[in-house]
Amino acid sequence: MTDEEAKNWVNKTVYSSDGKNLGEVAAIDRDNSGHVRELHADIGGFLGLGETRVKVLPSQFKLSSDRVILNIPGDQAKSLPQLAK
Repeated sequence: MTDEEAKNWVNKTVYSSDGKNLGEVAAIDRDNSGHVRELHADIGGFLGLGETRVKVLPSQFKLSSDRVILNIPGDQAKSLPQLAK
């Protein structure tokens, strides 16, 4: 994934496997060769307040047209590792 491709995914919507809108992509962390190491997403909250930033590993999501889809249901998303904003 190039820098430009990674930037294009920031602010895209993150959905659970059961179709719930969880939040949005905050950042994509890549290694030197461009492989995605982890995705950071802000989930929960309302209008940017009360969001939790979580780390999602590549095996836990897929990129699909204009959205990120996690392979877990919405009620399990809060169990993802939390990150400081």
